[in-house]
Amino acid sequence: MKTIIKSIKNIAWLYKPYWKYGKMFVVFSLFFWGIIIPIAQLVGVYLPSTIINMLQGGYSFKDICLIVILMQLILMFQPVYEDIFNMFCKNRMLPQIDAQLKFNAYRKAINTDYRYIDDPEYFDSYTWAVSEYATKAADAQNMVNRMVSSIITIISMLSIIATLSPIAVIVTIIGTIVENIMHILTNYYDVKKDTEIIPYDRKLNYYHRVFYTNNYAADLKSTNIKDYLFAGYNAAQDGKINVIKKFAFKMIPWALTGTFTFYIARTFVILNIAHGIYTGNIATVGSYITMMVAVETLKNALNEMFYYVKDANRLSMYAKRIKNFFDLKSYIETEKNAGIMAPTGAFKISFNNISFNYQNSNFRINHLNLKINPGEKIAIVGENGVGKSTIVKLLMRFYDVNKGSICINDVDIRNYDINDLRRRIGVAFQNTNVYAMSFADNLCIYDNSDEKKVHDIIMRADLKNVLIKNNASIHTNVTKEFDEGGIMLSGGEIQKIGIARLLSGDFGLLIFDEPSAALDPIAEYEMTKLIFDSSNLSTTIIIAHRLSTIRNADRIYLIGDGGVKEVGTHDELISLRGKYYEMFSKQAENYR
Repeated sequence: MKTIIKSIKNIAWLYKPYWKYGKMFVVFSLFFWGIIIPIAQLVGVYLPSTIINMLQGGYSFKDICLIVILMQLILMFQPVYEDIFNMFCKNRMLPQIDAQLKFNAYRKAINTDYRYIDDPEYFDSYTWAVSEYATKAADAQNMVNRMVSSIITIISMLSIIATLSPIAVIVTIIGTIVENIMHILTNYYDVKKDTEIIPYDRKLNYYHRVFYTNNYAADLKSTNIKDYLFAGYNAAQDGKINVIKKFAFKMIPWALTGTFTFYIARTFVILNIAHGIYTGNIATVGSYITMMVAVETLKNALNEMFYYVKDANRLSMYAKRIKNFFDLKSYIETEKNAGIMAPTGAFKISFNNISFNYQNSNFRINHLNLKINPGEKIAIVGENGVGKSTIVKLLMRFYDVNKGSICINDVDIRNYDINDLRRRIGVAFQNTNVYAMSFADNLCIYDNSDEKKVHDIIMRADLKNVLIKNNASIHTNVTKEFDEGGIMLSGGEIQKIGIARLLSGDFGLLIFDEPSAALDPIAEYEMTKLIFDSSNLSTTIIIAHRLSTIRNADRIYLIGDGGVKEVGTHDELISLRGKYYEMFSKQAENYR
């Protein structure tokens, strides 16, 4: 009983958005399935027998014509209503509901803590929710409609058949129940199969993206990576097929038992009707036809109802998985924040004895202390994997520290409105993303700017040549995703855009995470000038491997072993002849 109640609750949860976003659609759907369809089926059962009985009863042809026309008008109302409903309601509202449900999944993902992003289970749940939420909600709405129609049809057919042959009613019901119980028993294995397939599908989708996306084309053509990818693709495909085979052997016995039960019950019902005619218990041809049509209609209605009972069990399992995604608890990302607004002006930043580690990882930051005054331009350096980018994630509050505190203007960042705080922090990541929208929109993702300001940003970031060589304007789309005339950008040009974006807003903090990785030496020089220009009044953090770009930093922090190993200006650290000196010297050798 508890399982049934949970299933009903899960399906109601899926059905709820349809009532929320499309009340009119729900009402008109229920009217169609709950009233019009059962009436049409009832008329369909009685139409043949009514005509035959009227012919045998000596009714005039005029009376027969009137009855036929009346019954046909009733039957015709069903497709007419359905066509009008589809044109004016269904076709308009279903895409809106579908879009809203997907929007809800995207919004939930954005408002889910960053710690979930690298969790494969979360990724599977998110993928499932985005791809299946709208579909399963539509299945729930359709199931409710059809179950209402089936129940009403079953009641009406039972009342007809019971007056002619109670035994046929009993056999039809028992046979249908047994048949469908066999199919219901396959649900457990079916859902388990789909669950085990998800990781393989995710791998297959990844390989599809690699072979499909032009980012990987050069590697695929010039290296042996394709051999590894083909091997991985084949292994994932084989794994998926093996899962399907495994569950097929478990499901076939139940399915065959259900099929045999169906034909045994049907044979018995036919013989029962034949016996009724033979003994005279079914007296008229009209009664015989009514009986046959009613039994078939009852059988179909019972099958449909049990199909949806079976599907309800399956749908409930899927609903639970989707619901689990929406029920994920987030402690950092929330749609509504009660924190204080971020301060204006350049930020004062302090890391106060912080400690942090990722789940299921040996990586640690231990007792890190770091101070940055308003308007200072500091650099963070160190070997790969020591936590430089992690410091950025903590400062952006993608994660919360385990111990200690990070403060902006002497206030713990956990006390700020997270969305407002991030709006005051501009970040240029090493791997900059560009989007299939206009060149101007790609520059202004932090702040809407007028054309004059956009052109100013283009000039300051040395992006004018990008437009000239592509014969493009600021309104031309980037990428060819939706526009064959779209601008295709090099890695260096994309990184310039990432830096240029920070020129459009008023930030208290600017973060440059490996900002020159894809830039040529001249572009790197121009970028460095932009960062250290006196017009940049924001507090600035630069994470760099190319140490030549940070010589003018007010202070350089060398990170290692989970904490600060060295700190000072470039000249001070060179004089110290420690790790920074070693790193700088080795890089300088390449230029001698």
